[in-house]
Amino acid sequence: MPISPYKGGKTKRHFTLSNDAYEHLSAIAGDARLSRSEALERLIRSTPVWEGSATLSDGAWKLCIDHSVNFLQDETI
Repeated sequence: MPISPYKGGKTKRHFTLSNDAYEHLSAIAGDARLSRSEALERLIRSTPVWEGSATLSDGAWKLCIDHSVNFLQDETI
């Protein structure tokens, strides 16, 4: 396995995802030719902290487009 370019390397973590989110992450990673772990690392690192409240709070989330749903619908067409 290649050495991690991140300070301190990587440590295994545990978190849960819905099946839709996992499939969407897999598609994002596949398109970028990355592992799911590296794709998630880069998605997190490219998101500023202030976006937590701007797009992820319950009130804001209602206005966001769920691309995993659109992705799954596109796959069945």
